[in-house]
Amino acid sequence: MLTNRFRIRAFCSASLVVAWPAVASAQDAPTDDADVEIGAAPTTPAPAPSQPPTPAPSAATPPSAATPPSAAAPSAAAPSPARAGVVAAPPPPVVPPPASSAPSEPLVELRGYAQMEYQSHQDSEEQLQQGTTTPLNQNRFLVRRGRFIARRAWQYTSLEFEFDGNTTSGPSFSLYRAEAAVFYRGSNDKTVPPLAQLTLGLFRLPFGVELVESPSTRWFMERTQMSRAFWPTEIEIGGRLSGEAGPFHYAAALTNGEPFGEKNGFQLQDPNKNKDLTFNVGAKGNPLDALTISGGVSANKGRGFHAGTAATKPQVTWNDTNGNGAVDTGELVGSSARAALPSENFERWAVGGDLQVAVQTPLGNSSLFGEVVVAENLDRGYFPADPVSSGSDLREFGYFVGFIQEITPYAVLGFRYDYYDPNADATDHRAGKTLPIKNTVHTYSPLVGVTLPKRARLVFQYDIIKDYLARDLQGVPADLKNNAWTLRLQVSL
Repeated sequence: MLTNRFRIRAFCSASLVVAWPAVASAQDAPTDDADVEIGAAPTTPAPAPSQPPTPAPSAATPPSAATPPSAAAPSAAAPSPARAGVVAAPPPPVVPPPASSAPSEPLVELRGYAQMEYQSHQDSEEQLQQGTTTPLNQNRFLVRRGRFIARRAWQYTSLEFEFDGNTTSGPSFSLYRAEAAVFYRGSNDKTVPPLAQLTLGLFRLPFGVELVESPSTRWFMERTQMSRAFWPTEIEIGGRLSGEAGPFHYAAALTNGEPFGEKNGFQLQDPNKNKDLTFNVGAKGNPLDALTISGGVSANKGRGFHAGTAATKPQVTWNDTNGNGAVDTGELVGSSARAALPSENFERWAVGGDLQVAVQTPLGNSSLFGEVVVAENLDRGYFPADPVSSGSDLREFGYFVGFIQEITPYAVLGFRYDYYDPNADATDHRAGKTLPIKNTVHTYSPLVGVTLPKRARLVFQYDIIKDYLARDLQGVPADLKNNAWTLRLQVSL
């Protein structure tokens, strides 16, 4: 019996010695835990880098010991904190969603500029215009233009607004342009001008070169006397069809024919049912790399309006000739009743041509430009034409030539001469005789300026005006002393 007990104790001791390393190894080895969340961070620090790497399991290793925790299938049970020593796999990379291939709608284009200036006129007086509160003094500071433009374009349509604020006749702010357009380019390239574009609203009339040019790009202060006489402002209301094909361009407009700023009281309205037709065709080319030539012809045809008079009753007028405040013989004058006179229309038209030549030189860009216009009964701003009242048609003629020389991108010199005759058949009565008279206006305008390209410009212009608006001691028409100079600062957004 003693021998059997000894044998049993020896067998247990040997079994314990053999099993102890396996138990210890099993406690240190990672095991598969169904509660570990895939991608979760470990709750205990990772082993030190000095610890030798765990050898790869052999083919005989059980799956539970060979499979790392990150590859284990998650259990349906709720996750619990990871067991100490378990290293989770890094989170999967975040893949951004693919960008949309559909083109986004264009943003609204905002632009603007302001022209602040000081004017000095030789004919200014510290008085008021007779019967009004309008000052005759013109030596002053003013905001000539403060423009704000908003535009948005799509593939086939566009919408554009331009607002204007100024202090020319007191502070004012109003809508200046409003253009709604539909067009076809013939190409997906948005830099290509439309082949055809239909525009409705308030727009610049397509006649000549001065009316279609923005005041922000024009070097001279204002348009010529001829242009301001025919069109007090550039803006008309109506419809316009325009386009470009290669070097050629065209435009045709049907408008009310009463531009903003005219003196008959019907601006931007239409007192008759007739609509004015205006068209322009031209071309622009580069025969040489440094030479650009452009030009065109324009025409305008429409009808003016002469307002009729209302019927009047018989009236008695007292004229106190001797100034005694009493009614004396011969001071009462009676007038009979008059019937109403109907309004009448009259024909008016204009034909013009323009040419521009630009040469790029080492000093800067040099440009020579000019325009000539022959018209009849079209003056609406300087010497308003009314053949019904005058009894005859008024023949009008004007032209201008100008030159601009840029001196590096930061300075400019220029000169412009314009000529305008509002009535080639004008007459005057002197000493009981009817004599021909000249109503022509000659304006010589030199200018000098400095500029910060695309941002600001400071320009000085002196206008030497020769006309026949004054009278000498013998009553003969003479030159009115009305020269003027202007200093303008323009800043663009």
